[in-house]
Amino acid sequence: MDILLAEYASAMLPELAKEGRAILETLKGGFQRSGHVVHVPQRCTGDPDTFCSQVKQLARSCDAGMIIAPDNVLYDFTALVEQHTTNLGCPAEAVKRAADKLSTSLALSGGLLTVPEISPATGPYVLKPRYGCGAEGIRIVSTFEANDVDENTFVSKFVTGDPISVSIVIGRTALPLSINKQHLRIDDAIHYVGNTTPYAVPNANNVITQSVRAAQLLGCEGYVGVDIVLQPDGVINIVDVNPRPTTAIVSIDKVIGNVADLILKARFGQELPTLLTPHGTHTFRTNCGTI
Repeated sequence: MDILLAEYASAMLPELAKEGRAILETLKGGFQRSGHVVHVPQRCTGDPDTFCSQVKQLARSCDAGMIIAPDNVLYDFTALVEQHTTNLGCPAEAVKRAADKLSTSLALSGGLLTVPEISPATGPYVLKPRYGCGAEGIRIVSTFEANDVDENTFVSKFVTGDPISVSIVIGRTALPLSINKQHLRIDDAIHYVGNTTPYAVPNANNVITQSVRAAQLLGCEGYVGVDIVLQPDGVINIVDVNPRPTTAIVSIDKVIGNVADLILKARFGQELPTLLTPHGTHTFRTNCGTI
């Protein structure tokens, strides 16, 4: 099978290039180990039109394709892939729903899942772009003025606890891959500096169950990452649903197995394993700080 694999950050966003390349190489190697030919757009730093043109051209000639990109551009590229070939990622409409942080939180809350309080009366507050990626652009403040926010700013309660994520592959069934420790540096902003996989938490089954429900409520398929703040009293606050490969996939691939192959199985309706046993642990570090 010929597979398009297009990773946006390494081509367009230097500050996220290390993470993007790591995800790209992990999936590329996984597809190749499964016997497939991988086609990657040529590097076109700073030129979104050229990147888009290459994605379109490769999608037309490949049997399947996957886009790895920040949420604010992921929908457009995913929709483009869906026009021309089989999409191995989340459906474009699910990507659109997950990209809107306010709508996501409302949908999850309506599905009886716990999310940080939206537009709370008292602080501390988290101010973040309504359409954003990861920790980018997030601020933590004790107070703010009305003119500090607009319709593109999402305001929620800042909750403290253990920052974790759950990685899932969803096909006919949902396969939890791992619970991951998210390493963050927090000052007046939140900086993601890496992750460790796997990570033990006391209420792991409930964490996984709620993460799967969150992903399915938004209609996600393929690889999904769910970000959580696990409070000391056991409350599971779902803070984000990422409808795309996240950097945790780098560690998962090393300690659990070929994630790319699982993504293919899920997309084409093949049976997924029911239990994955990790072999050791792995930590991924970004360029944003030390763990």
